[in-house]
Amino acid sequence: MFSALTIAKQFINRAIAEGKPLTPMKLQKLIYLAHGLHLARHKTPLIREKIQAWSYGPVIPDVYGRFKRFGNNPITTPMPPGDWDEELDAQAQDSIHFAWDIAKDFNAIQLSNWTHVEGSPWFQSVSRNEGGLIDQEPIDNDVIKDYFTEIIRRDAGE
Repeated sequence: MFSALTIAKQFINRAIAEGKPLTPMKLQKLIYLAHGLHLARHKTPLIREKIQAWSYGPVIPDVYGRFKRFGNNPITTPMPPGDWDEELDAQAQDSIHFAWDIAKDFNAIQLSNWTHVEGSPWFQSVSRNEGGLIDQEPIDNDVIKDYFTEIIRRDAGE
């Protein structure tokens, strides 16, 4: 398992290198996608942190805190060497590349809408308080793994 910020760095630097705008919300969804694919394909978590169900979908609080200053604007500063440098294994790199290839051309709102579909891990985990506001609840990795395993099976035509 790796720090979510290490995974964030991979997406940020790749997005900047390829000229693909990457907002903090889109970054959250890409990390979630890579984590879900990793769980389904390799049966182990990609990131150490728990993903939480927030109003706009799955969120990793550490990543949110680090990049919220960008608001809805793209992250434009590459992450330099030394910041969140962990040696990624081949499986982690594969999950990051797979997620990027799937989602790089979608915007943050499209990805957020996808995370909200009925039956998704976010949908299963979200809870509302008396005022109708969404509480920040953790999303269980087993729920994420099962969901992504089913998506992969369905897309493979099994």
